[in-house]
Amino acid sequence: MFFRIALLLTLTVCLLIVYRMRGTLRAKQRIMVSALATLLFGGGLFALEWFDGPDPAPGPPQADGCHALSVPLPSQTCVECHKTRHANWHHSYHRTMTREATPENVKADFNDAVYEFMGVSSRMYRRGDRYFVETADPEWLARMDRQGVPPDRRGPIPRRVFSVDRLVGSHWFQQILHRDEEGRYLRIPLIYHLVEKRWIHVSGAFLAPELPKFLWDVVIWNESCLFCHNTGPNKNPESLFGGGRGYNTEVSELGISCEACHGPGERHIQAQKNPDQGGRLLDPNGADPTIANPARLTVKRCDDVCARCHGAAVAQRHEGWDPDICADPFRPGQEIRKTRFLVWSEAEFRTEGPRRPNEIDGRFWGDGTPLTTALEYQGMALSKCYQGGEGKMSCLSCHDMHGSDPNHQLKEGMRTNEACYGCHDTYRKKLVEHTHHAADSTGSLCQNCHMPHQVYSLLTTHRSHRIAVPRVRDSIDTGKPHACNLCHLDKSLGWTGDQLQKWYGTKPEPLSDDDRTIASSLLHLTRSDARSRAVVAGAFSWPPAQQASGRDWPGLLLTRILEEERYPAVRYLAHRALKSLPGGAGDYNYLAQPSRRAAQIRELQMSLRDAPRPDRKRYPALPLTAEGLYSEDVLDRLLRGRKDPDLGVHE
Repeated sequence: MFFRIALLLTLTVCLLIVYRMRGTLRAKQRIMVSALATLLFGGGLFALEWFDGPDPAPGPPQADGCHALSVPLPSQTCVECHKTRHANWHHSYHRTMTREATPENVKADFNDAVYEFMGVSSRMYRRGDRYFVETADPEWLARMDRQGVPPDRRGPIPRRVFSVDRLVGSHWFQQILHRDEEGRYLRIPLIYHLVEKRWIHVSGAFLAPELPKFLWDVVIWNESCLFCHNTGPNKNPESLFGGGRGYNTEVSELGISCEACHGPGERHIQAQKNPDQGGRLLDPNGADPTIANPARLTVKRCDDVCARCHGAAVAQRHEGWDPDICADPFRPGQEIRKTRFLVWSEAEFRTEGPRRPNEIDGRFWGDGTPLTTALEYQGMALSKCYQGGEGKMSCLSCHDMHGSDPNHQLKEGMRTNEACYGCHDTYRKKLVEHTHHAADSTGSLCQNCHMPHQVYSLLTTHRSHRIAVPRVRDSIDTGKPHACNLCHLDKSLGWTGDQLQKWYGTKPEPLSDDDRTIASSLLHLTRSDARSRAVVAGAFSWPPAQQASGRDWPGLLLTRILEEERYPAVRYLAHRALKSLPGGAGDYNYLAQPSRRAAQIRELQMSLRDAPRPDRKRYPALPLTAEGLYSEDVLDRLLRGRKDPDLGVHE
């Protein structure tokens, strides 16, 4: 506006000067001055018209379908035109991945809650709208650990108060972060388990060996959680005087918001505010080139949007990143592999992922199937149904970010066989013939056989995203429990092979005597590493498995396994199963001191001895005595052969 007024005033003054000078000029000079005045006036009018005209259209997208960087916009900007979709997204857990620690967002118990672990008492409390944790001074604890002073000789523990400034999670766990003077958000080693509604130590929240001390590996949000739990992240590390690293980390929005999936929205907003251009910008197919719409992208580019976080694509291709600010360069519509590594095995995690050799461990089964969440993309991409991204199947075939349930964000009908009938309609009429189970049973639900609960994270099990035919050979020496044996917990892998050969003509696989004769679940709980034990222990609390396998035999087995278990997460899952079985609801703290846990296990075993004993004729694959008790000789032999390396599954 100011420019227009200044230009108009300048033109007026120039014309007055020219008019006053006409009388002093010769004829030829008057003609030249008049022409110059005409050009000047016409040019000025053109400039005014240009500034009053419509805003320029957004530039064409880049070759990869994405605009260059622009000013980030908050999700609230989208409400005006997309109220329903914004409301549906707002209801999802994507939005609340990371939040500020405000009364609206805090779900953990800060009502002067007290939690004790490894001799350290912590108090969680609230003052006004702020939250605090009073606990042991970590510097003092670290000094005691370095000096090797045992807990019973340390004397009074110095206390320290930490403000709770930010939260990660709002569905399974709520992790609490403290911001220090260097801009680092440090995870306090206490986590609120939203499922159980109680505080736990971080060592009991993830699949890792038990740590006999209060201090845990310090997790820095700016390094580990930033890129997958927020929108438009910019790490922006800063070198501190005297060494060390601080952060001036920025995000366009905490949590997963609109621009995380749709890309920069500034040009889109500009175009939509100008009604003369909004419709004109659409291509012949009705697509809007000013914004990324995953549903209109190719299958590969659509799934790359999800793979940014659900493909563990955290290993950066450094040639695509600015090393000074470490801002995430990926934009929806781009190829994810231009900026990040996607890994498909343990070996690749070690060579192309973080450079520390033990940084990530245990995220794939021996046959290459992902065994933890955040690898859903790899599971889907390994499926024949995916057809290398050249077919119709994509993440959006089953999931919808708008209008679905907030948990798994599945479309309507995707928990039923309709999820598969869309491409495999012929099985609709021959379901029982194919499954050999009753049509209305869980054995005839496609996902239970082809997407079983072979994935672990967050103290529970989840469905695999690798859609596969359940083959016996994929469970031999891989650690991966077979789909059939995650439901038929009382059956051996040999029994499974016999059924598959009988029903489908599957070629028999060579098996050991134990695999042929002893229940696969029992073998995993006694011999396999913690990953297999966690998945199998989780299966024991699954109602369809209890219905198919019986509920009178697992109790004494699970309590026996608890005696030997050194992974807290497996202990939690085993006790969760016990609580769902007759007589197994006794008290048990999976994070208590060993002596206390042993006493609780003895009490559980005593209560279970009064329960009806299983009949070994009904369960031929279980090593039961005539009295319905487990053969200690067999259990001891299997436990002595356990493969139990230290591993940590990063979730």
